[in-house]
Amino acid sequence: QNIVHSQRRNIVSMDAEEEEICRYCFGGVEDGELISPCKCAGGQKYVHLKCLRQWQRILLVTQPTHPAFYDRDLRHQTCNVCKSTFTCPPPTRHELMASFTGPEIAALIDKHCIIASHEAFSAELERSLTNMPPMLRRRSSYEHWIRGMFLITKVESDDGKVTIPIESDLTLRRLRDRIDSELCTTHQGRRWRLAASESLEGVQADGLTEALAALTAPCTICLQSDEPENCGNDHVVAVNLTRPLDQPPDPAVVRRALKEVCAKYKRASEVKITHFIGGPCDEDELMCCIVLGGGGCGWTVAKDLPSAIHLAHSRAVSRGHEDEGDVHGGQTVRLTGLQACPELNGELGIALRFNVESKRWLVRLRNGDGKQLRAKNLEGLEGAQGRVYAVWGDARWSRAQLLGEIAKGDWGLCRANIGDLAASPSERWEGTAGRLAFAPVTEMTESYMRDAQREMNATRATMQMHTEPSEDVPDEE
Repeated sequence: QNIVHSQRRNIVSMDAEEEEICRYCFGGVEDGELISPCKCAGGQKYVHLKCLRQWQRILLVTQPTHPAFYDRDLRHQTCNVCKSTFTCPPPTRHELMASFTGPEIAALIDKHCIIASHEAFSAELERSLTNMPPMLRRRSSYEHWIRGMFLITKVESDDGKVTIPIESDLTLRRLRDRIDSELCTTHQGRRWRLAASESLEGVQADGLTEALAALTAPCTICLQSDEPENCGNDHVVAVNLTRPLDQPPDPAVVRRALKEVCAKYKRASEVKITHFIGGPCDEDELMCCIVLGGGGCGWTVAKDLPSAIHLAHSRAVSRGHEDEGDVHGGQTVRLTGLQACPELNGELGIALRFNVESKRWLVRLRNGDGKQLRAKNLEGLEGAQGRVYAVWGDARWSRAQLLGEIAKGDWGLCRANIGDLAASPSERWEGTAGRLAFAPVTEMTESYMRDAQREMNATRATMQMHTEPSEDVPDEE
């Protein structure tokens, strides 16, 4: 019997060597081109590229999306059978994440777009907070995400450098231990190389090892990315506009800004400043200011409070033209008395600026449309003296990290419009309903998101059953 089994194994092995099949799906050339990406032989030699990519996707699903917990999984680059490096370079983390979301959603990670949390994600966070001890609840960032509507204010390319200030010899010794003989280390899933910069400025490449050993704290170390540049490392910054604050975290910043601007423009003190907690990063720091009005999209993101107050005041102040009426730049207005387009009466918008030549106000409606209207057709509402949204703290992701969060189904994206900023904070999240694009259900989708999808489909089916007329009932004459 042993001899028979041995002969059978030899026959199978010979057949496998002669037949070109994919070691993942066991399909042949009829299912796509077969490649040999490593040093494996026999039945393990060939794979379909799409099957290899699917394998790499599965590996990615097992990893967290936050860069702080990335693990450099060598199975992406190395065959787990023969241990040789794949001859076809693996896709980047960003490319793999984008394959879960699709290119249309990936393209919405841009300035003037909105990231909003899914209701099911918000409900899951609320359940987690309920079961969380009070001390952990205060330290948790969950409240930032629950029914949050984040405006993307900045998308910047990664410069491929990390600067590390070192205050103690213990920290320096730990860093030395993490740097290998090739002067490289792994951090957040990326490979970094020691650079001749900062405290090692001017050191030749062949002298870096000795120079690093001679360093003493305090010092500053610079690491340079040892991998090709890709947009997955872009820095994405967004601010939540659904959580207003009663008081600013640092009132002195506001007092100084008002004093500076009012020294030149006394009526700038009338500008209304609304404070928001924008996210979990640097909550006590003023990260940006948003000023309504102007051209383009209908708002401007200012870096500091003095320039934002000045800009809001300059937009709101009257230029003395008779046809301006009682309307001010940056003010919320209601359309009224229109005869050519009566369907627009009652619509809200933002008065952007007054056009002297046409004697009309340029108004941006909530849906993003622009109209030129006479002052008599505009009813001025709030914001006549100018408005500033002062945002303390923000949310930050790498592009690949954010795509991972979106792929799980937790977040949706859409283009922002002036209505998102003109609405009250309590209405902003609800205002994104029906506009958000969510990732399709894939192996990345969270289980509670799958449950929510099934419940939604069941609800829709029930509604259709109750709304579709029966064929047995004749139409009324």
